[in-house]
Amino acid sequence: MSTPSQRFAAAAARFTQLVADVPSHGWSAPSPCEGWSAADVVAHVVSTELDFMAQRGVAAPETDGLAPVDAWPAVRDAMQAALDDPTTATRAFDGYFGPTTIEATIDRFYSMDLIVHRWDLATATGLAGHAVLHPVEIEQVRENLVGLEAAMRSPGLFGPEQPVDGDATDQQRLLAYIGRATPP
Repeated sequence: MSTPSQRFAAAAARFTQLVADVPSHGWSAPSPCEGWSAADVVAHVVSTELDFMAQRGVAAPETDGLAPVDAWPAVRDAMQAALDDPTTATRAFDGYFGPTTIEATIDRFYSMDLIVHRWDLATATGLAGHAVLHPVEIEQVRENLVGLEAAMRSPGLFGPEQPVDGDATDQQRLLAYIGRATPP
């Protein structure tokens, strides 16, 4: 069984490789996230992780003046450092859904965000190989959404569930559940 630190590291490594593989002309491509370009997806990932670090007193990197793509490695490394430091990782706080820890929140939300937004970014830029979610990732996202069904449909989070064919794959079913219309 993997740890939260290992799960974040795996999701971050896949996201990082995708970011490295996006051709320069791909950053302006529209993403599956309404109104967002591929570059906006990375900007979202960077800004939400930085916001979390600021809110929870986690040491964050200096990213002023950096494009989100250039800031991502430092932000990723700071999140990983928080997970790898037992004192920081186990720090408790009252979260949106009750008592939690830094480690549990990164595991439940930010690792999941990297998986989902990897698909968004890969889909936007036509890098189909990166859009394939591993069965473990599909299960991780599903498990992280248990109990959040009402909250996940709030504005700015996941869109309404999309229809799928009866022969849809597990990935297509998950993506439809989180409001992503999957290409045929």
